[in-house]
Amino acid sequence: MFRTFRTVKLLRRFMGFSQLGPLNAEGDAMSRKSLEKYSGQRNKEKRELFGPYQLRVIEDLYKRRFFEHFGNRCFKCGMLEKARQEIGAPPNLCMDHHLPMALGGHLAPGNLVSLCRKCNGLKLDRDPADFYTQEELERLQPLLDSQKRLFAFSFDWDQWTHDRETYLLAVGVDQDVVHAALHDEDFVGYVGKEEKQIGITITIDDALLQQILDNRPQ
Repeated sequence: MFRTFRTVKLLRRFMGFSQLGPLNAEGDAMSRKSLEKYSGQRNKEKRELFGPYQLRVIEDLYKRRFFEHFGNRCFKCGMLEKARQEIGAPPNLCMDHHLPMALGGHLAPGNLVSLCRKCNGLKLDRDPADFYTQEELERLQPLLDSQKRLFAFSFDWDQWTHDRETYLLAVGVDQDVVHAALHDEDFVGYVGKEEKQIGITITIDDALLQQILDNRPQ
């Protein structure tokens, strides 16, 4: 839990907006409110949003499509995502609640905006009308309206069971990623070529079975 003033300041530095000056009481309270009060709800809604994808590689595919939907840039300031992700460093962009949880918003298609970490920290639990200009809100609305179609997906267990590689390629996962997911045990989204089958063989003695049936109580 993020309970101290110092921790919130360190978090702001990590997120890239320490240059904004000293935290005031209102900003500090809003930061802690978002981080503490809604942590359980955030995790629940993440599971609901990404659970249908079943596999890390498919989840990552749809996350990438979401940021591509916004041109791989922060909607507010225009910061681009890194061309290459650095090990141990967070990406530039994150998925923000358009209407924050504090005002009844949810992590769901139609309420998601691509923001850089600095702008995300500036917005916090503010009403969109207090953060965006009217022109920005008008440009943003079509991007929100088309998100249900963007995130729509139903995992096909029959096709997955029949041929994992073909299914992942058909879904749209890059070939190199598919190969790693199926063959590289060190890959973060590794699932393996196929499930290990556990077989049980049961041998039935017909004569013994008949004897048991003949001697059972009537």
